[in-house]
Amino acid sequence: MRGRRSGLAVYVVAACLLRGADAAAVIGVVLLAQQHRLGAGTGLLAACITLPHLLGPVAAQLLDRTHAKRAVLSAAGALYGLALAVAVPAIGTAPWLGAIALLVAGAAGPLLTGGMSSQLAGIVGGDAVAQRRAQSVDAATYGIAGTAGPAAIGAVAATAGPAVSVLGAAAAALVGAALVLLLPRPDREGRDRPAPAVNILQAIGMLVRVPGLRRTTVATAVTAIPLGAVPLIAVATAASLAQPPAQSATLTAAYGFGNLAVSLVLIAVPLRGEADRLVLRGTLGVLGMLAAGLLALTFPLAVVVYAALGAATGVLFTASLAARTAYAPHGAEAQVFVTMAGIKVGFSSLGAALVGVLLPLGSATLFAGAALLVLATIAAFLLDRRLSR
Repeated sequence: MRGRRSGLAVYVVAACLLRGADAAAVIGVVLLAQQHRLGAGTGLLAACITLPHLLGPVAAQLLDRTHAKRAVLSAAGALYGLALAVAVPAIGTAPWLGAIALLVAGAAGPLLTGGMSSQLAGIVGGDAVAQRRAQSVDAATYGIAGTAGPAAIGAVAATAGPAVSVLGAAAAALVGAALVLLLPRPDREGRDRPAPAVNILQAIGMLVRVPGLRRTTVATAVTAIPLGAVPLIAVATAASLAQPPAQSATLTAAYGFGNLAVSLVLIAVPLRGEADRLVLRGTLGVLGMLAAGLLALTFPLAVVVYAALGAATGVLFTASLAARTAYAPHGAEAQVFVTMAGIKVGFSSLGAALVGVLLPLGSATLFAGAALLVLATIAAFLLDRRLSR
């Protein structure tokens, strides 16, 4: 038991460092590109580090097919850190070389997120309560990394410059990579027979054929459309309440706080029950909070609604991790985790683009449209669940 607890502690530190570096890097790259006055190249460089996440299933295949999982994850973290460090001087002198380095870092990124998460079940053992608690811990690392990483890189950039801040993110990735090697050997690693080889198309097919994964994938993808656009919806909310645009940052921060807070609560009080039902309840929670956005008639109330929406998102994400763990077939764990994460990234980007176009319609229309979209998802979820019995 102590070994598992210490292993989970090492996992938390490593995950926070690796994911914090990943969350912070794109901000640092944007600041560095702006410092060098690259104009339109700024967005292209940012895309170089984010778009390769969509190719995560390719890297995840390697993780699924090897017994040396810690070595693969550590190598991914080291590659991310080294590529990011190479990009720093290149962006100012040879931006094309910086773009290549960022593409390499971005290609390693999915293993730092979904790849790490796919190995957590083997670290904590087979006890159901311990696994649910660990999944809540894992969700918290995303919240911590997504909050602390950008905050740290912004503070360092303001005092020491963007180049130093990006190098700091690279150093964090390298330290996290070293810590991965200290993780305990998963229970099943090295003792079970090798998992059957699963190619990318087969892994994607599992997201369609396996009922629990199918419903989780649809719920994750569709809810990502409005949730990926929360910062933009916050701009519309601030405007509708006659608040200055800067107050949208307060709403977005409240959303992030709610997300992180519920993850910490779920560590003490883990989710219980069938993973499929947990995903349904999480989706219902998101629906309720999106509908509540229509009632946010004052700014303080809007802050509460955004915090509650963040909490509902945290519950859904933790339930999604539980479903991926419960329903991913042996030999395809990493591909299931990483593919679903890539789908979430893609639909989040779609949501941000869509809301950007619809922003003039106002926050009430955006909340109503988002709620109707999630309501339709819940109806499809229930119908599929009934037909799958």
